[in-house]
Amino acid sequence: MAYKALYRTWRPQKFQDIVGQQHITRTLQNALLQGKVAHAYLFCGPRGTGKTTTAKVLAKALNCLEPASGEPCNHCQNCLAVNEGNSVDVVEIDAASNRGIDEIRDLRERVKFTPSTGRRKVYIIDEVHMLTDQAFNALLKTLEEPPGHVVFVLATTEAHKVPVTILSRCQRFDFRRIKPAEMVERLREVAKGAAIEVNEEALWLIAKAAEGGLRDALSILDQGAAFAVDTVTAGDIHSILGTVQQDILQSMVKFLADGKTGEALQLVSKLADLGKDLRLFTREMTTFLRDLLVDSIEGRGTGEQISNDNLFYLLKLLVQAEQDMKWSSQPGLVLELALVKASRPELGGSLEALTQRVAELERQLASGTLPRSRAPEITMPAEPNPTPTPPSPSRTDPTEEKVPVTPVNKTIKEGISPEKTSLHVGGEDVSGVVRQGWPDLMGDIKNGKKPLWILLNETKPSLEAQGNIVTLFFEDDFDVRRADKPEYKKYLEWLLGKHFSGSWEVRCVHAKKPPLSTLKPEEDPVYTEAVRIFGKDLVILENDPSETGGVK
Repeated sequence: MAYKALYRTWRPQKFQDIVGQQHITRTLQNALLQGKVAHAYLFCGPRGTGKTTTAKVLAKALNCLEPASGEPCNHCQNCLAVNEGNSVDVVEIDAASNRGIDEIRDLRERVKFTPSTGRRKVYIIDEVHMLTDQAFNALLKTLEEPPGHVVFVLATTEAHKVPVTILSRCQRFDFRRIKPAEMVERLREVAKGAAIEVNEEALWLIAKAAEGGLRDALSILDQGAAFAVDTVTAGDIHSILGTVQQDILQSMVKFLADGKTGEALQLVSKLADLGKDLRLFTREMTTFLRDLLVDSIEGRGTGEQISNDNLFYLLKLLVQAEQDMKWSSQPGLVLELALVKASRPELGGSLEALTQRVAELERQLASGTLPRSRAPEITMPAEPNPTPTPPSPSRTDPTEEKVPVTPVNKTIKEGISPEKTSLHVGGEDVSGVVRQGWPDLMGDIKNGKKPLWILLNETKPSLEAQGNIVTLFFEDDFDVRRADKPEYKKYLEWLLGKHFSGSWEVRCVHAKKPPLSTLKPEEDPVYTEAVRIFGKDLVILENDPSETGGVK
């Protein structure tokens, strides 16, 4: 005798055997017991959830000679005929191959004949959405007012394609995807009845891979039994489906969370060399990350040291990558780019990447592992080395009060004239230093970014520098938007670091020029110290506001 697949051999023969559709089987049983069976039913739902099986059980129950509690007996002549597929009172029609108006006309003629052995004649039209519009129109009248001995059962996976005129004439039942726990229980029962040795992990893996379709699950189990040497294991199922082990998914998540981009790319390369479907792997990663995120939100331990924000960011990236891989000629490259972006958020310019970086900084602050950043160094252009006057005896008196030595005072006092002098500045005003070096910086801008140089040369924005923050004041809002481009700001920050060293931030604002400083030279401690050391005749103020009218 020819071998029959498991899903055919173990097709449910009673309502109580149908898994995961109790809301439907209970309604049908009650209708049978109360004699309120409708003339037309529409069964819709995903594949492998029991639509055709339920239709056949209903047909048996309608014509069973010895029904019990709304269930067919499966022993009488009518039930056996349906089980063997040779009942003349139960007609199965494949709408995909009988979709035209001629077939529906023939059906309209046949429904007039009474049943041969049973009480009802049942027409099961599978994949009814495949009928043409003309065929649907021809079926309308018969479906609305069929003979009393006829029951129509329409089955489809795409109910949205069925015309509303058909839907309104039927009782609709929506079949749900079967839960993994219910599916595992049924698989365990089938495996025991078919003498198949299978471990628990393999059963759960099959249930998840079937995506709610019991027929798919039984087909995978059937294939696993043929593949395995003795007992069907999770490794056998992974080999059949092309999926990967749980530890590989965990390793990938750890690599991404730790920023180990190289290791993540190497793992993808290994999977590709093993012949794994990278899009399927990406789908598995999204499922795994989703489970981790749900467990973490609900307070269940995940065993992974990764925040919810990071999990959400990784999940969002990989979901988008899976969609992009579907239409790309290089799906592997799409996945690799997503992994680089996931493990190195600073490379992404999106809001999500910025949020991820801020979250990481907050985590480091909370744990006390945030590295201390050095204060920015400001380099002062060299001053001409003045020829100091011979010190008077009174100034060389060792009993004279000593002045605290600052970097500027030291430079003046020792006559140092290096090309650059670096100062560590916190939040103090260094506008004068930056203004003094601004012409040289403008020269570099002219050679490097001519459009920016033209903009700054035409608008001549005012400048203020506090610590490592340089603020440019533009009087026209349009000029602010032109100058506030990221590429311009990054270029200016780089040039400031080049000329004055350290890390800088540039801000462009819309405001009038700030008022000039009213600080008198006599109130400047640097000026006072220089006059005390070298004498007033040798100290010259550059860019004196009283003489030049202010410095931009």
